[in-house]
Amino acid sequence: MIHATPNPTAELCDWACSTVYEHLPSEVRQETVTLLYDQIGCMLASATLPSCQPVVALVRRLSAPGPCSIVGHPVRTSVTQAALANGTIGHGDEVDSTGQHGTGHYAATTVPTALSVGQYVDASGEAFVRALALGSEVAARLQSLLGHYGNRPQFTASVGGALGAAVVAGLLLDLDAGQMEHAIGLAASGACGLSSHHREPLHQIKSLNHGRAAEAGVLSALLAQEGCHGPREVLTCEHGFFDAFLELPGVGYEVVDGLGAQYLMRQIAYKRYPVGGPDQTPLYAFLHLIKTHELAAEDIEQIEVSVSRSAFHTVMTNHHPSVHLETILALAAVYGEITFAHIHDPRYREDPRVQAFRDRARIFILPRPEPASMGQRLEMGLTVRTRSGQALRQELRYPLMTPAEIEQKFRNLVGMRLERRRAADLEAQLRAIESVEHVAPLIQALELKF
Repeated sequence: MIHATPNPTAELCDWACSTVYEHLPSEVRQETVTLLYDQIGCMLASATLPSCQPVVALVRRLSAPGPCSIVGHPVRTSVTQAALANGTIGHGDEVDSTGQHGTGHYAATTVPTALSVGQYVDASGEAFVRALALGSEVAARLQSLLGHYGNRPQFTASVGGALGAAVVAGLLLDLDAGQMEHAIGLAASGACGLSSHHREPLHQIKSLNHGRAAEAGVLSALLAQEGCHGPREVLTCEHGFFDAFLELPGVGYEVVDGLGAQYLMRQIAYKRYPVGGPDQTPLYAFLHLIKTHELAAEDIEQIEVSVSRSAFHTVMTNHHPSVHLETILALAAVYGEITFAHIHDPRYREDPRVQAFRDRARIFILPRPEPASMGQRLEMGLTVRTRSGQALRQELRYPLMTPAEIEQKFRNLVGMRLERRRAADLEAQLRAIESVEHVAPLIQALELKF
């Protein structure tokens, strides 16, 4: 087979290093700012959760004070340790963005990387947005292919995210294309993440996977800057990235298809609720039926949900309340909504009304028989059967959030840690980040006392 380019890794690095801020389409810059804005809200809300606390505590104890902030904590540390902690916080909860077609969760790695390295080098707003946009695009492309060809139980978000993080860090460190290829090669050896994280009920290893990916990306870029070498053409070489994770080295050539003309990082599905991606659509449909038909928990006899096979495994195996679909639906039935507190405050789950609903109502989660893509995890069918004999049905794909909904989500999440005036000031600063000469003061302001 003849490929359009013999060296896609080198082409990817040449593209990233030669694409200046002014070359980014306006819609890509706008999406990058929205991505940052949404992710910062998620991180401030998640920073003190049990999923993140062990990592933050360890970094605080083992690391000497350094130049880089940990979001949501009054802690300074080295750039690599900040990336580890911030990346873990980046996916401390399931409220961070997912992807429309399997490109999701990269923001939980690339934004923490940009924050850590952006502060380390005191980047300008334009340099920060450029690095975040291009690194996110690399992560989105890799994750899309890992998900599409997925034949092994890996966590594609952290596997692809490690290389995206290396590009974010490398651009902020001003690596040239040759150094960037070494950084990607080094990061490929540090990529990690097993889907067995769904068997750990505290969400800690799933969060840590993002932290490790961010740390690997930053460390790889710093090592490349010091002259450390990684394998050349790591995407397509024998025993390289796609050979190791898919046993399909030729997939690496697809990474550069449409590069610079089509930005996959824009295929984002921002989450309305602090629950897993496969839970978003069933929850949206269920809450819609509850409100439309004015249903109380006592009215509901049975809930049937059909989801893709991969989604079924996720929402049934993972028993954290942000992922376990039966738990989420029981909470929604009783409270008529799902907020951050409903998921993370155990008093809601311990409410006798929730337990009574789970004991009485029948909840069936059914896998669809046909093969499905990663993007089809956002599609589902729902039937609610009432005690009066009604059968209320919905079949839909997750409706994307409006700008107004994203804005309100940010305010709700940040409002958990900041009073209204400070939250409004942070919102304005994030919206205007492209115009600032130094991002370090803004990132430092994300350190919060309890």
